Parts: sequence; C-alpha cells; structure tokens
Amino acid sequence: MKGANYNPPKLAIKFLRWFSPPQLLEGIEGDLVEKYFDDEKVYGPKKARIAFVLSVLRFFTPAILLRNKLSPISINTTMFKSHYKISYRNILRHKAYSAINIFGLAIGIAACLLTLSFIRFELTFDDFHPDTDRTYRVDQTMIWTQEGGTFGSTGPALAQALTDEYPEIEEVVRVNTAYSSLIRYSDEKGNVISFNEENVLAADSTFFDFFGFKLKEGNPENALKGINNVVISDIAAKRFFGDQPALGKILQFGDQKIPVMITGVTEPQPENSHFHFDFLLSIYSNPAIKRFEWSWVWTQVVTYIKLRPAADKSQLEAKLLDLGERRVRPSFERYGMNYDQMIQGKGGWHFYLKPVRDIRLYSTDSGNRLGPVGNITYVKVFGAIGIFVLLIAAINFINLSTARCATRAKEIGIKKTIGASRNSLIWQFQVESILISVAATALALFLAELLKIFVQNEVGINFPNTAWTDKKFLPLIPFIPLVIGILAGAYPSFYLSAFNPEKVLKGKATSGMGNSGFRNLLVGIQFTISIALIIGTTIAFQQLKFFSNTNLGFDKENVLVVDHADKLGEHIDAFKDEVLKFPGVSDATIAMDVPGGGYYEDTWTMEGTDSEMPVTSLKVDHRYSQFMRFELAAGRFFDSANIQSDKTSAIPNETLVRLFGLTPQEALGKKIIYPDQNINYEIIGVVKDFNYHSLHQPIQPIVLINTNANMWGDMRVIAVRFQSKSIAPIMEKMRSKWKEVLDDVPFSYAFLDQRLEGQYSQEQRLGKLLGIFSGLSIAVAVIGLIGLVSYSVEVRKREIGIRKVFGASIAGIILLLNRQYVKLVVVAMLIASPIAWWLIAHWLQTFAYRVRIHWMVFLLAGSIELMIAFLCVGYLSLKAARLNPTTVLKDE
Repeated sequence: MKGANYNPPKLAIKFLRWFSPPQLLEGIEGDLVEKYFDDEKVYGPKKARIAFVLSVLRFFTPAILLRNKLSPISINTTMFKSHYKISYRNILRHKAYSAINIFGLAIGIAACLLTLSFIRFELTFDDFHPDTDRTYRVDQTMIWTQEGGTFGSTGPALAQALTDEYPEIEEVVRVNTAYSSLIRYSDEKGNVISFNEENVLAADSTFFDFFGFKLKEGNPENALKGINNVVISDIAAKRFFGDQPALGKILQFGDQKIPVMITGVTEPQPENSHFHFDFLLSIYSNPAIKRFEWSWVWTQVVTYIKLRPAADKSQLEAKLLDLGERRVRPSFERYGMNYDQMIQGKGGWHFYLKPVRDIRLYSTDSGNRLGPVGNITYVKVFGAIGIFVLLIAAINFINLSTARCATRAKEIGIKKTIGASRNSLIWQFQVESILISVAATALALFLAELLKIFVQNEVGINFPNTAWTDKKFLPLIPFIPLVIGILAGAYPSFYLSAFNPEKVLKGKATSGMGNSGFRNLLVGIQFTISIALIIGTTIAFQQLKFFSNTNLGFDKENVLVVDHADKLGEHIDAFKDEVLKFPGVSDATIAMDVPGGGYYEDTWTMEGTDSEMPVTSLKVDHRYSQFMRFELAAGRFFDSANIQSDKTSAIPNETLVRLFGLTPQEALGKKIIYPDQNINYEIIGVVKDFNYHSLHQPIQPIVLINTNANMWGDMRVIAVRFQSKSIAPIMEKMRSKWKEVLDDVPFSYAFLDQRLEGQYSQEQRLGKLLGIFSGLSIAVAVIGLIGLVSYSVEVRKREIGIRKVFGASIAGIILLLNRQYVKLVVVAMLIASPIAWWLIAHWLQTFAYRVRIHWMVFLLAGSIELMIAFLCVGYLSLKAARLNPTTVLKDE
C-alpha cells in the first residue's frame, strides 16, 4: 500500500458519497478501497483502476434511486446479476429497437462531445500565461474611423507613460507587427534557402517573462536584448534548418539582407493563444520603433500590462481617463496637428483594459492586431446545438422505450403478480437503460472521432485536445452512460413500473397506454429544434451567397495577384509588360494592393476646410481603374500620357468627398492635403464607391494616388486578368520569368476572388457547422419519428383492424396515422419561426450589408421537415394499413 495520503480515483468516491444514503454506504466504501489496493498489488494499477470503476458502477444506479427517497431494500450481487441478465436478454431479443436506441443516442453523445471539445478549446485561450488573471491588453479609442469605438493598437509612447505614472502596474511589454519579410539563409555550401514570411513580430526584451511561451533553445532572459536578434518558432526552424540546431545561425532579413542572429527557438506554441509567431525580433530591430517612440498616433504596437496583485482594474481605468488630455493633446500641438478634429464625435481619447483571456472571444469590436478573433456568440450557439442534438436523442430514447409499453405490459403485470416490487422493476429498467447508454457511449466515442476528422477537413476547425482524449476528462467518461442512462431512463422506468397488474392482464392498460400528449410534446420539441436549425442554416448560406454575388463596385473574377512585386525593384514595369504579352492575359496593373488586401490609413484634410478625417490611401498606376473596372462619378482617371502631372493628382471616392461636404462635381479641381508630409493633391476625378474592405463594414473614405507620387508606401503587387482556360500556362510562364529576375525570391500569388472569400471564413465555418448539426438533428429526429409511429401502430392495432372491417381504405388509414405529425410540424414551425428569426436577425446585424429574411425560408424549413416525416413514417404507416383484421381481432 502507498502512503496514507494516497487515495484511489477520488471523483468516483465523491459521487458515491453524494448519491448514496448512509444505510447503503455502510461498509461498502471501505471494502472498495481495500479491494482496490489488493488488486493493485496483484494486477497492477491500471487493471486495479478498471476493477474499481466497475465496482462503483455496480452500486451507482441503486444509490441514485435510494437518494430519491425510494424505500430501501437490500442490494446484493445476485439481484444485480439478475437485472443485468434480464436487461441483456431484452436488448438482444428486440434488436431493431435496441439498435435504433443505441445509434440515436450515440449520435447525440458524439455531437455533444464534439461541441464540448470546441467550447473547452475556445474558453481556455491564454490560460497558459503566468499571472493571466491580472494581465491585460491596453485598448484605446478608435481614431481611424468616423464611427469611433475601440481597437487593440496603441502608440509606442504609451508604454513609458504607464510605467512612469501608474504604480499599480507591475510590468509593461509591447509587441509590434513588424512587417512581412523575405528571409534568406545561406548554408556553408553557399546554398540559399528563402521564404516570404508573414508571421513576423517584434517585442520588448521582457516578452518571455511576461508570456508563457517556452524556449527549447536559447536563454529567455536575454534572447530579445539588443538589436538584430530573433527568436524563431520550432516550425520555422524545421523549415530552414531541418533537424540541425538553429541557435546562433544568421538569417538575412529583407531586400537589404540585414543579418539577424537566432537567439532562441520556441517549443511548439500552444494552439489556444490569441497570437502566434514564426519570427520574433528584438523590438528595436525594427527601426520604426525608435523613430516613432514619441508618437501617440503611430498606432503600430500592442501594449500589454500586468497589474500588481493588490491593484484594482476598475480604479486604474478611472485614472486612465485623463491620460489623453494630459499626454496626447500636447503631443498633437507640438507637431501642429488638430487634436480636437481627430477625436471629434468619438467621445475623447481614452484607454481601456481588456483581460488577455477575453481577447479571443470578446474582441469582435476592438479586433486583434496580432491574430484572428473568435466570437463568444458562436461558442454559445455551438454549445446549445450540441445540447439540442443530445436532447433530441434523449427524447428518442424515451419515446422508443414507451413505444414498447404494449409489448411489455404483460411482462410487468406477471412480475408484479408473482411478487416483484416496483423498486425492483425500476432497477431493472434503469439497468437496461444504462446498458444501452454504455453501448451508445462506446459507439459515440468512435463517431466523435470520425466527426472530428470530418469537421477538421471540411470546416477547418482544429481540435488539438478533444474531450475524450484529455487526461483530465477521461475519469468522467464512465459517468456519461450512468448520468444519461439514469436521466433518459427515468420516465420510462417510473412509468412502466406503475402499471396496474389487474388491468394489464385484462388487456385494459394497453389500449390507451398513458400520456400520449407527453410523447407528442417531446416529438414537437424535436421538430422545433430541427426546423430552427434548418432555418438558421438556410439563411447562413444565403448570406454567404450574398457575399459572393454582391456587386462590390469592381470585377473580381479571373484576377491573379502576384505578391511582393516590390522585390522586382526597377524591373517591375518590364515584368508587367512581359506578362501582358502572354497569350490569355487581357490586362495587368501595378498597385500598392488590391481590394481585400492591406491598406494604409492616416488623417487627411481638404482645401478650404479645417476638418481632418481618417482616409485609406492606395497608390495605383494608370491602368488600375480600368483593370478593376471602376466607374467614375466625375472627372477622369490617371492618364498614361500625362504621368508627370498625375504625380500630384488624386482620385477620392464618393464617400470621401461627401464627408467633406462636397458633390463629385464640386470636388473637381480642389486640393486634398496629406498633412503628415504637407503634400497637396489636385482632385482630377471621383470614383464611384466600391467595397475595398469586407461587407462587415460600410464603405470607408479612400483616395487613389499615382504610384509615381512622392508619398510614402513602397509595397507593390501586380494584378493580372486572365482568360479562365489559360491560367496554368500563364502561371508557369510568370514563374519562369520571375526566376529570371529574382532567383532567390519565392514566387507567391493569390486569386482575388479566393482572397475576398477568405474575409468571411468565420461565417463559412458557421454555415458548414450549422449544416452538419442540422443533418445530425434531422437524422436523430427521424429515429424519434420511427419510435412514435411504432408506438402508434402498436397501440392502435385493434382500432385499425376494426376500421378495416368497416371498410376503411389503406389510404385512409395512412392519412389517419400521419395526420398528427402534420399538426406537430405546423405547431413546431409556428414556435421555431419567431425564435429562429430573432436569433438570425441578431447575427445579421454584424454585417453592414446583409440579406433580407424572407418568409419563404420558414415555409421551406417546415416543408422539408414535413417531407422527411412523411418519408420516414410512410413505410410503417403502409405496413400498419395492410394488417389483416382477423390477426388483430382474433382474441376479441
């Protein structure tokens, strides 16, 4: 035996204590513990634990029943074995009912396990960081949109201000989204490995003290000190160096081939983190940080703080309210910028504390500069759907159990006549219920694994640690069939055991068979859930289709985007001209980016006004407007024959000139001013509004500037419009041409329509998941219908026989048996429709552009459910209608 503090699985003992009355537990717990240690000595700990769990299961069901104030009776092994044998034989004797019961319940349990895994994964984001309960991201007023709000980026100057002025703060760290970069490595033989890397960050030297990322190579205390040092992920190390050590090796960053030394390699980064990185530079390796360290407007860093243990978050937020007035306003005045104009309509320049644990699920408004965000609403929806599918399966269990009332009534009557107590019958039915649940749970674990693979492949949601493989969750798995079996089998157990033996043996109890209204209610609930899911799935896919078909103000079809075209340098125009000569290429253009890509936002003003507003600027060549097939509201586009004058020209969109109080015609000839560089651009045209950003938000002000303008912004892409059948040879020729110019730079590209669709990946996942779970709910509901029809046929045999004797037709009997289901579907549709409408309308509010909810969707959902009901019960109804009356009425 081990030390006195050692105990067998504590959870099982606690359950046994809680559920069991003293008269049952007396002597049992000690025997179980003693037996466990004996088994451990003989068979080892693994087999001993299995034997221990089985011993607990043996007493669990009667313990529950005794806890519910049933009269105590002695429990012995013989009685338990008897109940087990009878239950086992009943399950085998009625194979069809048992199979339906097991399979339906297994689907429900599998769906619940899958949603539990998803929810657990989402709710544990950032738990691995030290002191995460007092770690916060500093958010601030969104200064770059007219609507205001909040966002998760700040200026570099904030960190020093927080450190100097607020003693409640223990530690501050900044993370900068440095830049995507071409990274090269030259080995000893002179071979060059290069990748265009997107996941590049930079951070303060205290990063690894602050966050919970671990290093497998390097010292976390000094890995990010100094400049031109970088910590890389284990994935990046594998990509560049294979199985060779990475520490101390030199990488070359960017076009300038800046040497950067690897000072650390991370352990595999936890999946449930709100950001990940492949390259983490020491923060001053990005020269822009030092250059803008004074700035409150260059909002390119994410600032995190850790409060002291005794500090209060609410009090600190209250103290931060005047920080904008004290520190930001003087900074604006120092550089001649208008602070009041910047914050007009936004309520002031304020700072807020966002708990790190909330960034993943509660940042749909403020965003996450360092990675994607989730949505707590979707987590709740998936959790509710998983419970609903399990509820439908439990309803099936109840319906199918009570459907056998007529066949088991005599069995119960005879047992009661020869002296069986009601408690004994309840235990028998509960044991049978638990056995079915055990089989269903075993099948559910297999189905859950298949569902996980399917969801990962089709939906793209990763489950790195599922509920059924988690060591912390494994001890609970034996209790799944117990809890589900007891709860789902409670009503059938108490209902069946209450039959009056006298009435049963005279055949009087089988004619009505109790509360058919309750069973109809249960099936009505199934219909309601299924219809609501069908409605939700239909509208979700309508919204996704709307994204694809909406006129965005430009032509997105057959466009290939060559990324990192700025790497071509002075050869970029020649490369584009060569591509234009390829067969199958109809047009090509050079620009800072295309819709759906990156953008730069800064404050602009208009000649003759004092107003300043955030504007997205996009540098484009003279072919861009024609290439994208924009439409003009006034004026002209850039002219290839007049390049010199167009260097100081601008083409704003309708939204921008409207916000400055002008019409498109009035705006022509006026100067739009970029104060940061004090450059004036003459408006030569106004482009009709187009959706540069996603349809989640309304159209924002944007201005097109010529690529030859002196304004900053060197990023370039080449967009190529092609004929759909010619893309393969075009890509091959482009790749070859690229290698002629840049042999050590990878050729990377994307299709514009696919890039735009990627903006709605979360909605696509939602639609697919709703489709999967709708299918599961319908499948399980079909099993429920079979159960109810089976019950109806069983208890109405005599009625059907009499009707046939009096001349009823087969069609009339089929209609009789199906009529109640029509009523149930109609009632379910009336209940499900307003609930689904409210939920879907709430979801659609997250989009600036959305579909209208049409009443036909609700009618369609009800019709689908009704058609499924007719199909699944048609066979059973036809079989019942063909019954020979003499067979049914021979005993009358």
